[in-house]
Amino acid sequence: MDMAQTLVRSVARAFFTLPEDRRMILIVDALVLHSTLRDDDLSYLMNLNTKDLHRVCRRLEEERFLMIHYRSEVREGKEKPSPRTYYYIDYRQAIDAIKYRTFKLDKKVQGDAIPAQEKKEYFCTFCKSEWTMLEVLDNVGPHGFLCHRCGSLLNFDPDREAGGHEVSTRLNSQLKFIIDVLPKLDTAAIPEGDFETAHAAAIPVVRDAANQVAPSVVVESLAKPTAVKGMANTGPQSIAISITDTDGPTEAEKEAERARKEEAAQMNALPSWHTTSTVTGLSYAGNTNPAALPKADEDDAKKPDELATDAAHERQIQELFRSLEEANRRKELEDEEEEDEDDDAESEGADFVDISTNVSSMGEKRLASSGPTSAADTPGSEERPFKKVKVLQEPTNGGESEDDDDVQFEDV
Repeated sequence: MDMAQTLVRSVARAFFTLPEDRRMILIVDALVLHSTLRDDDLSYLMNLNTKDLHRVCRRLEEERFLMIHYRSEVREGKEKPSPRTYYYIDYRQAIDAIKYRTFKLDKKVQGDAIPAQEKKEYFCTFCKSEWTMLEVLDNVGPHGFLCHRCGSLLNFDPDREAGGHEVSTRLNSQLKFIIDVLPKLDTAAIPEGDFETAHAAAIPVVRDAANQVAPSVVVESLAKPTAVKGMANTGPQSIAISITDTDGPTEAEKEAERARKEEAAQMNALPSWHTTSTVTGLSYAGNTNPAALPKADEDDAKKPDELATDAAHERQIQELFRSLEEANRRKELEDEEEEDEDDDAESEGADFVDISTNVSSMGEKRLASSGPTSAADTPGSEERPFKKVKVLQEPTNGGESEDDDDVQFEDV
């Protein structure tokens, strides 16, 4: 554990080198000493307001150098709980972050390294040009190599752009204190860095008389993460595992699984008025609802008076329809009789005579004799009924008929 604490403090001093990052080094040292600190205690030690402290600690959390824990506490003399912020170091996570940072840094140096043949070790102070060894070999002056662009004397600086092996070697020498400790930490036992363990080993902050704070008590129901705020039940407290030597589940397990599935199906089933018609008792799938039809039978058995009333009502309706049909027939007969009477009244003023229809070869109609003609003398009189035809009398006044009453009818 001491090696992990020493490594974290050393890495913080090695990487946080800017003046504004010195507060981060002090925060890491305070957490290594006190194990866990509340935000107001850490603000008192750092002489910072809470807002600035949260901003600095947020950056340390991004670098995986510390962890943040929130819980609700009730201060003495108050009833409403308030959220409090705690900071602590998870050494396992911090060590993994240091390993990853070292690996990425080494890969970056090896990727950005320039081969030794391409190193530009000669540069001109007048025109700011840079040249490699092969480029300046053909332009030599009395005091050294000259610039191809302006002819000035070139300066030689071998460390201006170091090669890949040189940069990697220099990096390994600078990170030697990290590389030597990491293999030892792999074999050492690092305790789990959760909040409960760190808070149990915390060292309280000693305040002066002018900066005392009221003690607070943690709210147990809100201290644990819950699915719904305010619920004390956070899930199963224990897990029971049964191991059997059979190839599959036992009969009891199968029965329990079947009962569980039936219960789940009943809970998820739609109500009957969603799947079955309450009028006909048929379901949407076309099946008859077995619960609806017996209910109808029971209703019929329990209420015979209603059935008798329905039958009497049907008989009354049938009698009503029959009376309507008879009234319609009588009305049709009356209409026919009225039509016949109208026809008889129209034919009362006409004279009827018996004629035999003979048409001359010229197509003129011959007038019938004034004497009576027997029906027996007419061919086919036994089979044909008598017909009445109108006979036009010849006009006496120059071929013009004065009135339609002169028309006579004869039997044919």
